Formats: sequence, C-alpha cells, structure tokens
Amino acid sequence: MVVSVTDVPRPQIILVPPRARLLLQVASAVAVAVAVTVLLAARTLWPVSAALVATAVLVLVRGVRARIELWGDALVVRDYLFSTRIPRHRIMTVHRFPSIDWRDSDGIPRETLVNAFDPQQSPLIGPTNADLSRIREQLQTWLDT
Repeated sequence: MVVSVTDVPRPQIILVPPRARLLLQVASAVAVAVAVTVLLAARTLWPVSAALVATAVLVLVRGVRARIELWGDALVVRDYLFSTRIPRHRIMTVHRFPSIDWRDSDGIPRETLVNAFDPQQSPLIGPTNADLSRIREQLQTWLDT
C-alpha cells in the first residue's frame, strides 16, 4: 500500500506572535555578529564565541519554531527548550492558557506552561490579551470537537 503525502493528516498550528519570532531572529543575528567580533578581537576567547554561536543556533532552531500543534489525538507543545505531547483525552482545561491543565496516565494532575505564549516572559513582544483569548477559543474548539 502506497501512502501519498496528501493522505497524511496535518496538524492545526498556532504560532507565537510574528513580532516575537522577528525579535528572536534579530537576537540570533546579533549573537553571531558578536561571536565573530570577539573571535577576531582575541583568538583566545574562542570558547565565548562558540557559546554565543551555540546560543544563536538554539534560539533560531527552538525559538523561531515555538508553537502549538493540534493533532487529531494530541496537543504538541514545541517550546523554547522542550517539546511535550499531551494526549487529547487527558487534557482537563485550557482556560488558564498559557497553562494547560491535564492528567498523566496515573491520574496525577499536571500543568504545562507554554513559555512561548507567556505575556509575562516578554511583555513588549508577547501575545496580547486578545491573542490569548483567541488561542483559548481555538484550543477549546479543538477539545470540543
């Protein structure tokens, strides 16, 4: 049996605000520029340059791709440093978003804070109250279907 690309279900994706992604891209570019400058200024500081480049890569790879994926049977949080897959039937509520309340397989209540959508983490570039309300509605609609 051949499975075509069109047969594979696609998730509904909720991205962080564009201004946050742009800031992360600019910050990565600045970190690389500083790393090159430090390396050119003093070759003995190569560990500092390497750390700056590693940080820039981490920010680009994880930060810019931070999002929530709504699959048919699970919600996947791709945050700055971690990814979490939460089975749909274990999610209790999304009313406190950017926190998602759910229960693990033993029935123990858990909370996953989606840092990429936390307005307190970055008040200038983070999501607005309107953004958070819209995302809550989108998550609740996905849960209800």
